[in-house]
Amino acid sequence: MDERMKMLSMNFMEEENADTFAERAESYYQKRPQLLSLLQDLYMGYQTLADRYCQTLAKHHHIRRLSSQISYIDNDYLFAEDYDTIHDGTMESDVESSLSFQPMKESASAYASANATANANVNDEIVAELVMKTVEYEIMAHEIGVMEGQFGESSRKMELQKSLLEVLESERLILLTENARLGYRVAALAEENEGLAAEAALMKRKAGELARCVLKMRDDHRVCMLSRKIEDLQAQIYGLEKRNKDYCDRLVDKNNKNPVVKEGNGQSGCRGGGRMSVVMKGDQKGVCRGKCTVIRKRVFGKRAEASQISLQWCRELVV
Repeated sequence: MDERMKMLSMNFMEEENADTFAERAESYYQKRPQLLSLLQDLYMGYQTLADRYCQTLAKHHHIRRLSSQISYIDNDYLFAEDYDTIHDGTMESDVESSLSFQPMKESASAYASANATANANVNDEIVAELVMKTVEYEIMAHEIGVMEGQFGESSRKMELQKSLLEVLESERLILLTENARLGYRVAALAEENEGLAAEAALMKRKAGELARCVLKMRDDHRVCMLSRKIEDLQAQIYGLEKRNKDYCDRLVDKNNKNPVVKEGNGQSGCRGGGRMSVVMKGDQKGVCRGKCTVIRKRVFGKRAEASQISLQWCRELVV
């Protein structure tokens, strides 16, 4: 039993000196059956000692009762002897002394044997108590060792939890700083977004202004083109008027140089298709020239009116 306890204590020390938790767990699961068997043996020994202790107590109670009876007899005998010595001091015969010595010798031997038996029983009882105390001490020591192991395991778990808590706290601080940084970044992005929105609105306004400018430039270009066309048309009209005037002047000069006289409803050679009733001589002018002049004035008046209308329309477009 002592050897097994020593082996288990050595194994327990090796288990405490193990490096990793896996080695400790493996050693624990390997030594657990041995601990259980040792505990069972201790329990059986404890039961055996308890039975022996009960038997010893029963025997001791019986012997104590017997020894009390013997001591009571011895006391009566001594009291009677004293009484005889007091009242019968004169009796000193050999027969009476021999008779009185034999019971005393027998009672002394019985008392000695009873005391020896009682001492032996007391020694057995003391040994049983010592064994029980030793067993209880070993059980308590084993329980204390188990509790110390549990306490060590709990302390290791607490240390691991503390380290884990420190790691989590550091991660929490890191996440808080990261959250603050992201908050600042979000605020900066929001401000930048507001600036971009304002810039976009400004660009839209500028785009609208540019579109209006483009439309105005297109209108100005169209007005410029129309004004150029009008100027070209006016130049053409002026050229045509000049040509028509020259042509009419030549026609009038030609008619003045070659007059044609007809009676009645005769027609002259006037190109304008005028009708002459009287032919004038000398510096007088005929009806044909007058009619051609009237036609020329009508044509020139209509063209001037058309040019004035076109100029007024162009001015309205420009405005």
